[in-house]
Amino acid sequence: MEQFRAEGQVPSFEFVCMNGMEMRYPFEAYVQLWEKISGNTVRPEVAASRLEAFFTKEESVATKEAKKNVRSVVVLLDELDYLVTKNQSVLYNFFDWPTHNQSRRLIVLGVSNTLNLVEQLHTRVQSRIGSRRCNFKSYDDKQIENILRAKLSQASPGYSVFDEDAIVFVSKKTASLSGDIRRAFQICRTAAEHVMREHKSGADPLVTIRDAVQVSRESFYSAKSQAITRCTAFEALLLVSLASLSKSTGREFGGFDMEDILVKMEALANGLGDPRYLPTPTLAEAMDIVSRLAEGNIVSAVTPQTTSLTYRASLAGSGGPWPLVSLTVDELSVFLALKKSPHKGLGQKYLGLNGI
Repeated sequence: MEQFRAEGQVPSFEFVCMNGMEMRYPFEAYVQLWEKISGNTVRPEVAASRLEAFFTKEESVATKEAKKNVRSVVVLLDELDYLVTKNQSVLYNFFDWPTHNQSRRLIVLGVSNTLNLVEQLHTRVQSRIGSRRCNFKSYDDKQIENILRAKLSQASPGYSVFDEDAIVFVSKKTASLSGDIRRAFQICRTAAEHVMREHKSGADPLVTIRDAVQVSRESFYSAKSQAITRCTAFEALLLVSLASLSKSTGREFGGFDMEDILVKMEALANGLGDPRYLPTPTLAEAMDIVSRLAEGNIVSAVTPQTTSLTYRASLAGSGGPWPLVSLTVDELSVFLALKKSPHKGLGQKYLGLNGI
């Protein structure tokens, strides 16, 4: 679409992409959109008021701050689930504004991993969203095969690291569970690491179907999965928060600062509204939870060897920098383990792995 705009095939427009999972609070969507339009950063309530004026009135004092050449705005709201508030005002406003002032067009595209999200919303919000939907199917086994082969050929041109049967197995296994390509990558990476650890000089290392089957079985039936199934409410909240952060950032290595984790835990708990997860843990309580989960090797907590401001000194008196915390299992394993626990709803809402 931006190419068509550059070529003059469609009228000029401002494109704004926002991810609900990356926001501390749903109301940040107002701030981000107004900043894109006007170049100014204001408080959420001020941003909401000025956006209301900009998209519903011909002229106002507030809208004079906006760029004079902005007439059409296309907003992509990814991870729409995370913008659901108690009264659903954020989603209502974003889908209501396009029905007003035609001289300043607003087009909103929403993306959600929850297929029935619209049906779960208030009727007044449903009436604004409309019925124009596009359902994207998960990858099937053949598509996953093609992606894996393309990735492997780029990583090791001219040399087959994986046996053909191993690729077929990983593809079929992933397609039968979720179609999430990241799951296939995770199985392949773990299997390759296992083979390299056991490899002896002489023959070229090769990942066979036996290696892939072993990794897949260990992933789903390990003691870690059983421990996650039996975890407490706050332990489940912390694990889902870590999985959510991993998913939104795409980070495969390293970890997350405790402040990021605490903010995410609060956002998820408030969004779900279940009293089991409220009020959210304090820093000291969250550190205790991390310690327990680290003892079970479900998470990894590493104290950084740096004085960077990213790792702020603990206000709870831990006597040192906060650790970087990361999962030792992938987010799909967390989801599947929680599916058999009292915290199924928490995983279903925030890990976005539907149809499993």
